[in-house]
Amino acid sequence: MKQLPILILCAFLTACSDSNQQVDSTAAQASISWFDGSVTEAFASAKSLDRPLFLYWGAVWCPPCQEIKHTVFKSRRFISQTESFVPVYLDGDTEKAQALGEKFGVKGYPTMIVFNPEGREVTRIPGGIDISRYNDVLELSLNSITPTADLVKRVVSSPETITESHLKQLAFYSWGQDHTALPRDYSPELFLAMSELAGDEVSKARLFMQYLYEVASAHETSSGDPDADNEADPKLELVAGAGEKVNKILDSDDLILANWDSLAYYSTELLPHIAAGETRVTLEDKWQTRLKALSDHESLSVAERLAGILPSLELYFLDDEDRPLDPELIQWVLEATHSADSVTKNSFARQSVVNQINHVLQASHLMDEAKNLLLREIERSPSPYYFMSSLASIAEKQDENVVALDWRRKAYENSVGSATRFQWGANYVRAVIRLQPDNEILIQTTAIALLDELQSNSDVFAGRNFRVLMSLNQQLNSWQAERGPTLLAEFKTTIDRRCQEQEKGSVKATNCATLESQRSDISNPVR
Repeated sequence: MKQLPILILCAFLTACSDSNQQVDSTAAQASISWFDGSVTEAFASAKSLDRPLFLYWGAVWCPPCQEIKHTVFKSRRFISQTESFVPVYLDGDTEKAQALGEKFGVKGYPTMIVFNPEGREVTRIPGGIDISRYNDVLELSLNSITPTADLVKRVVSSPETITESHLKQLAFYSWGQDHTALPRDYSPELFLAMSELAGDEVSKARLFMQYLYEVASAHETSSGDPDADNEADPKLELVAGAGEKVNKILDSDDLILANWDSLAYYSTELLPHIAAGETRVTLEDKWQTRLKALSDHESLSVAERLAGILPSLELYFLDDEDRPLDPELIQWVLEATHSADSVTKNSFARQSVVNQINHVLQASHLMDEAKNLLLREIERSPSPYYFMSSLASIAEKQDENVVALDWRRKAYENSVGSATRFQWGANYVRAVIRLQPDNEILIQTTAIALLDELQSNSDVFAGRNFRVLMSLNQQLNSWQAERGPTLLAEFKTTIDRRCQEQEKGSVKATNCATLESQRSDISNPVR
């Protein structure tokens, strides 16, 4: 299953204006009173005040983070709601942030978690919902402090105790970011059971779409990429009644908008499990037509309006990646992206919108247009290194490996923040290994250059940093296994020394042990 684009991982659909700044005028100067103190102190304060805690995890370069800051976080109702919580803003580049991210099970930027006054996680709020629903879910979290994990257990053991409010909480949980609230041996049918319990049509539809997503994911895990034509894949079974239920969703503007995250981003993954033959062709046409009709809806942000194009593009190229683009489709793409670009003036809001434009242009195979957009944007973006990485990806797709590496290097050199610099530096080293595996001198020098980040980063063995380090270490080991034992000895020595500095029994020490157990010894590679 393809990963959600970073825009949608936790971006929120908000009503939009010509500047992408949809905020209440009376609250334009207002702001959230984020807790001033450590995270530990914040949880203590929440307990003493008997208030839930709202944790926002973000990063300055993250496109959806910027959209949230300049839309959701400036909403008068949202600001008012946070007064009933202890609101905590945790930037991923601050000291100990990665360790805290690992403690809370954070997988990506941005993440929003609600904890009860006792410090237990209640829910995670997903992306892809309009601001009014987002506020409703936050209010629900204030009034219902039953952890999602407990609700899941009750769905299985005592479904008669589950209320519509409970089902709404389950429907608007961020399942795409976190599955820890589910039993280890759960099956997709768990979400079907939730859907069938729901009386509210929005909750019913969202839980059913999550069920379809889980079915598609399970199929991919067991058999590889799902075949686009289910008739050619006898192992791919249609979900009973799915066609009728999805048609009902597509008949309703409200249900489409409530399920925009699934419908806009997962058409090619979900459709093979819904319908076959002529029925599928008809459903595909309806899917595209209805999202196109709603792609300028006032409840959608500038960035999310563009997502309405994606099903048409992905279905168009599904069977033939080299298919010439239809002129009408080209015109739609170019007009929509140009409009989004021209109306978005705020430099921080542009981080989200330009990222989505780039995504749509690449999905359209308009690589030169995407490249020109990004080249212009790095001149004014407050976080240009993010778009430098995108330029590197485009160059790599066009087999311009030297250009791609140059952009990876520039992205690393221009990056800011301890976690960000380590992660961007690792991306550069991995790109060198991937694109120039025979360039031993460059690989050694780039890996050694990363040692400064290893030595200065106190959270290198925690959270997102550690996942990046694990991936990098595996690639370095695989590369060196063919070349001799001493090329990267300094890199290994530095990691070992840093591991020895970690407190015994700590999460970081445990991660160090995992790192050691999952890698071959650089000094004595297995041949």
